[in-house]
Amino acid sequence: MEFTPIIPTNLNGIISSEHLKLAEKICIKSAALKGSHNEYIINEIVTLLRKTNSYYSNRIESEGTHPIDIDKAMNKKFSNDEKKRNLQKLSLAHIEVQKYIEKHVDTINDVYEQKFILDIHKQFYMQDGMDSYLHIEYGDLKTTMTPGTFRHRDVYVGNHQAPAKEKVKSLLIHFDTMYNQSKHLSKAEQLIYALCSHHRLVWIHPFLDGNGRVSRLFLDYLLFKIDLDGYGLWNISRGLARDVDKYKSSLQYADMIVQGSQDGRGALSNRGLSSFLDFMLETSLDQVEYMNKYLKIDSLGNNIDKYVKLSQNGFFDDEPLPKYSELLFKELLIKGSISRGEVANIIGKSTRTATTLVSKLLKADFLSSRSHKEAISLKFNSHFASYIIPELFPLK
Repeated sequence: MEFTPIIPTNLNGIISSEHLKLAEKICIKSAALKGSHNEYIINEIVTLLRKTNSYYSNRIESEGTHPIDIDKAMNKKFSNDEKKRNLQKLSLAHIEVQKYIEKHVDTINDVYEQKFILDIHKQFYMQDGMDSYLHIEYGDLKTTMTPGTFRHRDVYVGNHQAPAKEKVKSLLIHFDTMYNQSKHLSKAEQLIYALCSHHRLVWIHPFLDGNGRVSRLFLDYLLFKIDLDGYGLWNISRGLARDVDKYKSSLQYADMIVQGSQDGRGALSNRGLSSFLDFMLETSLDQVEYMNKYLKIDSLGNNIDKYVKLSQNGFFDDEPLPKYSELLFKELLIKGSISRGEVANIIGKSTRTATTLVSKLLKADFLSSRSHKEAISLKFNSHFASYIIPELFPLK
């Protein structure tokens, strides 16, 4: 088969102990992310990281929209500049497809099912505002792409000549069959299969456009599908975008054909795929450790104090946060959700002062509530998040 090996092994078909140890470490540290947080904070971080994932995945394609601008788009505040407005819609499309994937992850039988790859592409390009991205100009080609359909012509991607168009469907059938061999293996082995499959899907290049984004979205799906505990509280696109040159060069190196009898028994280089897996495992571990560092309760609490002080000292352009904000934020960080009647006791002030505080924080997008009478919970808008989780994305 043209894209073998599907994972790097020695000549006896054994995965290296170094790769297995690193994959096991990622699984253990990823699971630890959920340990100290209540469901409200976990859900809020997952929501925040969908925006982060969208930003970085699009930035890999040189089209990143800052999460603060994504927040604006989510509140229907689009830029007057057509290009920026289209990029905001691109980010919203990415977020909606992430939510779609998370909703449907348990409905897919074959983990690597080609129908779902097509569905991700279709869902992405059928989102509101994506019409302009369907018009493809590729060398002398000018055409309109149909969402969720395989490419109808042969293409080069850098130095890589993608497989002939008539082979794409059969290659994805083999992709499904071969990678599904991993479904009864250990979590660490499933992680290795998932990360390696990312290159092979990019190598097949099923679509005229959107292959990078769809392949990263499919990788997100895989990491949820293999039940990698804690995934969603970190994501891989941030790490890939932080070293995008190495990401792209690692993908390119894994395109290499087999280099002699000691380079595996597949059509492609075992060494090239091993190097790619090194990069993906190291990137994953880096992101897990980064989030483990900053998602600790004491770290978040300290950074909340710092953020509120900066705001109240006029460091930001927005209206300063009201007095007692940090007390409420940190209580919500621990409890997740509280009734409005509890706020007065938390801040040690009158009911009127508490009501005013909640009203101002809701309006400023720091709290969420289903109605004006129901319980409140903490909301990580992008500006707030960029300070309480340092370097999650660039300050703006």
